[in-house]
Amino acid sequence: MGRILPLFLRRPSNLISVPAAEGLPAARRAGFLQGDPAPWIPATLARLAPLPWSDDCDLLLVPAPRPGAETAGLLEILGGLPPDLPVALYERDWPLWPNLLVHDGGADRSHDFATPGAGLRAYRSAFRHGGRGQAEALCLLPAARLGALLRLEARAARRPRGGPLLNRRHLATALDFQRSLALCAEAPGTRALAPARRLAVIAPHFDDDVIQAGGAILAALAAGAEVRVIWMTDGARGLPAAGPAESTRVRKEEARAAMSLLGVKDFHFLDAPEERVSARGPWIGALRRLLEEFAPERTHVVWWADNHVDHYETSRALRAAWPRALAGSRIAAAGTWAPLPGQALLPLAPEARRRKDAAIGAYRSQIALVDYLRAERGLTRWQARDRQDAEHAECYWELPAESYFAAFRRSGADRRIWF
Repeated sequence: MGRILPLFLRRPSNLISVPAAEGLPAARRAGFLQGDPAPWIPATLARLAPLPWSDDCDLLLVPAPRPGAETAGLLEILGGLPPDLPVALYERDWPLWPNLLVHDGGADRSHDFATPGAGLRAYRSAFRHGGRGQAEALCLLPAARLGALLRLEARAARRPRGGPLLNRRHLATALDFQRSLALCAEAPGTRALAPARRLAVIAPHFDDDVIQAGGAILAALAAGAEVRVIWMTDGARGLPAAGPAESTRVRKEEARAAMSLLGVKDFHFLDAPEERVSARGPWIGALRRLLEEFAPERTHVVWWADNHVDHYETSRALRAAWPRALAGSRIAAAGTWAPLPGQALLPLAPEARRRKDAAIGAYRSQIALVDYLRAERGLTRWQARDRQDAEHAECYWELPAESYFAAFRRSGADRRIWF
């Protein structure tokens, strides 16, 4: 299923991939399929004024399909279209790897969202538009190329010719992401996150700990469980206006404040160089020793397909450090920069929501750069879209550690090499 040969990509200073398309193509008769897109992409519709499906449409809008029957149905449709017809997938029930963000131009900074669609759009705007307004994520490709991507074919990432819609970095990482989604979709249906007596949280940066697992930490401590938090990187690149030493000092001080707000007393700094963490280095041995000593029943980590190079490398580092003695322990993976459609949900009660907000707020220096609180609230609002008992929920892909690392290999994403 996965990549056979290594994928060599130049290491970015921050994200793995960024939206690459210049904008929506000029469309005279845009069409849509599989439901009304208005609750999900209103800004896109305002630019296009689409009509229901017609044979002579020159742009097609379709919600990103879940791997399986939904994808098979869309592939049948794509097979009957002109190969170069632009098709835009948008996010509704399933995430995607975008090459285009359509921003509504608004100045709204609200952290409360009436609908899951508004939460998802606020989440997307936080990383690219200073937390202002709302942004709609689209994967915009010619029909033939999109079909190859959804079929998980290697040719989907071949060196493209054809203008701004076809960007090699986007195509290569989108293929890894789509293969990873297919593996997530193999998991059984939605269930509650199981309790654990010892919980470890492996965070790439100072703030990922609370964003990815703040609710799980609070629930574990309330149940009398032991919690250990481990940060991979030193935070030296997190404050552009400060030197490395000052940036590290400020961010560790914020991390200690966040742990105090959550009630965590067992935490550790591995000090791998920010934006240079890898599966080799002295932090690997230190991480292995901390895991062996603590013997967690469940370990939280940001999944390998998250849209940040340090998040990807943290999965590789965790695999390299994983002790053999932890056979049977479980991994709970989450997404921060790329939504993960996990199957284990943890609803956030109002008090847990309040305490998690306060702990995210402790990372003041980072919120000044990116509104992570708005992003997290938007994402958890979308993740709770099918629940009646909560407006926000953390979402995890929880499985035995051996299965998680095996899925990483099967995806082919582990054969990405940065230089």
